[in-house]
Amino acid sequence: MIDTATLWSKCLEDLRYSVKDNVFTMWLRPLSAHQEMQTLIVRAPNDYFVAYIKKNHLHDIEQLVAKHSKGSIEEVVVRVDNTNHSALTSHEGLEDNSYVSDALFDTNSPSPASISQATKNSLNSNADLILPVSVDADTKSLSYLNPDFTFETFVTGKSNNLAYKACYELSKRQSKNRHNPLFIYGPSGLGKTHLMHSVADRYVKNNKSFYYFTSENFINQLVYSLRNNKIEDFKKKIKKVDLLIVDDIHVLAGKTKSSNEFLTLFADFTSGDKQLILASDRHPSQMTEFDERFRSRFSWGLTVAVEPPEIDTRVQILQKKAASFGMILPKECALFIAQNVVSNVRRLEGALNQVFANANLTGAPITLEMVQYALKDIVALRVQAINMVNIRKVVAEYYDVTIKDIMGRKRTRSIARPRQIAMALSRELTSNSFPDIGQSFGGRDHTTVMHACDKVAELRAADPAFDKDYKSLSMMLQAG
Repeated sequence: MIDTATLWSKCLEDLRYSVKDNVFTMWLRPLSAHQEMQTLIVRAPNDYFVAYIKKNHLHDIEQLVAKHSKGSIEEVVVRVDNTNHSALTSHEGLEDNSYVSDALFDTNSPSPASISQATKNSLNSNADLILPVSVDADTKSLSYLNPDFTFETFVTGKSNNLAYKACYELSKRQSKNRHNPLFIYGPSGLGKTHLMHSVADRYVKNNKSFYYFTSENFINQLVYSLRNNKIEDFKKKIKKVDLLIVDDIHVLAGKTKSSNEFLTLFADFTSGDKQLILASDRHPSQMTEFDERFRSRFSWGLTVAVEPPEIDTRVQILQKKAASFGMILPKECALFIAQNVVSNVRRLEGALNQVFANANLTGAPITLEMVQYALKDIVALRVQAINMVNIRKVVAEYYDVTIKDIMGRKRTRSIARPRQIAMALSRELTSNSFPDIGQSFGGRDHTTVMHACDKVAELRAADPAFDKDYKSLSMMLQAG
């Protein structure tokens, strides 16, 4: 049986990559755990922590505990640890640090002594707090690699094949024939971090060094350095490595001093033998909150997309993940999960964890009926989201028209095309008949709906941009 320390360490390791860095540092890293019979007691510094963890992270913790304990832990309880006085409730030992806020050098930023009150306020406002940081103390985390994030464990498909090949070639050639910077973009939870860690893993195996930042972590470290007159030491330390990775680069927008300092590092890592990898939720050309000098630099090298995986890739991801757990996931079960969790690999793995937890807790074999029961809530949410009312709403927002326009009789292309797309999506994603859809769209004849579906299919085949828009809408609706 796994010991409690190892169990909790594995849970924290998984949580680290499912939340923002500042959330992990602020709320999850200070937690500890011990076991009492079949119950895991998660110890938090104070009542505010307990309330926050229960509200925002308890469900994820329960799933991870069930996974890593293989069902031996039946309950997770969060309570105040009266034996440990956290730095969040006392300012002792924080005199050398400055409290970091998004507003650089804001004289109204809360002092270390007022962090406890800031913690209380955050529970009411759901604001993300950024803890005091020390460059030296946090250096180790900047060279941390998730051992599960390698090229060997990455599942490729049409949605991510170009990004995979770009990263793989970069990791092989390293100092020659490189695209610099390599810019990876796409929605959260699709494997960008996995690919970047895979590159870093190969660098390490070739005795080369790297740093991995989220943008928020970069800002925290930078502000600390500026406030403590250590900015040159900070930049000198980063310049020593061979590979610099900055995730969620879009977060730097609007942070003038941070982004300007980043540009100096950008110049260093796009010349000579060094390599820069950047990641964002969208293409550089769409990052309009940055001025042109940033957008042009982001596009200097190679820009590759990571898109939501198609169903075959989702099935492969599920079966490969199951095999890594030493579990057998029947093909029909993998297909059912893949059909109901569409847009996000992280959610896909979360659904799989839920199935395994259910199997471990009940001792039931993994069958299609068991999987359907374990994921009944996820399926219900998806079904609830996919109806013609919601389809019209999502399409209208996407094309910046009104629902009244879609329901109306105007035939201008800017309105008729979204109307046809909404009809086609209704036919594809719901069980409604052509006459039902026609009635729902303002009492139209079923032949109008049939024509709309044929027209959308024709446009998708002829226009890749149109096809991409259609797929994006379909993914958004199926995400639930």
